Amino acid sequence: MIIGTQILDRKLPSVAEGLACDRLFIVLEERVAELHPDLLPQLQSALPEAICRTLRGGEECKTTESLGFLWTWLSEEGATRRSALVLVGGGALLDLGGLAASTYMRGIATVYVPTTLLAMVDASVGGKTAIDFLGVKNLIGSFHPAHEVIVDIDFLRTLPLEELLSGYGEVVKHATLMGGEAWREVCHIGDPVGLMDDEWQALIEKSIAYKTSIVEADPTERGLRRILNIGHTVGHALEAYSHQNEFRRTLPHGEAVVFGLLIESYITMCQRGTSKEYIRQLMTLARELYSPFFYTCKDYPELLRLMRHDKKNSAGTITLMGVIEPGNIEAVEVADEGVIKEGLDFLRETFGS
Repeated sequence: MIIGTQILDRKLPSVAEGLACDRLFIVLEERVAELHPDLLPQLQSALPEAICRTLRGGEECKTTESLGFLWTWLSEEGATRRSALVLVGGGALLDLGGLAASTYMRGIATVYVPTTLLAMVDASVGGKTAIDFLGVKNLIGSFHPAHEVIVDIDFLRTLPLEELLSGYGEVVKHATLMGGEAWREVCHIGDPVGLMDDEWQALIEKSIAYKTSIVEADPTERGLRRILNIGHTVGHALEAYSHQNEFRRTLPHGEAVVFGLLIESYITMCQRGTSKEYIRQLMTLARELYSPFFYTCKDYPELLRLMRHDKKNSAGTITLMGVIEPGNIEAVEVADEGVIKEGLDFLRETFGS
């Protein structure tokens, strides 16, 4: 992991040299290219032999069609098993490109250059790659760790507010997992807009270091790594459902995770006794950072259907990683869907009031 400010064009050539690849391919997210018009020429100047192209990002790119497009492009441009793929963009592009790299000729090397806060603290760490399928988020994927990750804080300067706050949702998640001073810090910061580069770098480094320690202990999510899924069972369902219904606003991932944390913490409180102080603090943060996401009881059957596809589930029960208090996480099996509906009621009735 390489992290700093305005470092990409200086660090990427040495990383590429270390790969000892026969050909280098660079995919730059279209939106990033628009916001940073000098970036592609800089990359082409620094790496004149590289084959570059732009590609649409965002959750809409995580499809079988986009995956096939990347396979076709790599094949037609002569990529071999000794080639490497550099992905410059947000988490969705890293997910898509990482899956393409993991499956093309049974796997080629990747370098991630995350350009959103969410991608910096989440998608770029841990080796998970995926596309969405049958309306279910990340249903098809693989584990394929990047050879190197270059985090350039400078990309945050042009990041839209909604995406910055979405990424901060994962920072809040990691702080919940760490507990103690990390949780107190995010509560003290509240709205992160206005943080200086060195403050952002410190927060990002802390989140990355924590996630890395969990991933190294459990690379393929067989045990400990499951705690990284707090808020995700319900959050992924809310996020996926928001993409199915154009009359509602689309939920960014990190925002959905925070809403999922609130609902899952309520459910855990009903079954195990989550700290009410934690729920109050999390609600205060959520209200400061995010707008309400409106849904009704009529939406519950589809939300429950989406939750049943979660990878942690077994034997017909929905499994949550429940927060007892910051730093204390336990698996919670929920056989009674009525409790989940109560959690959905809790967010709907209290967050917007």
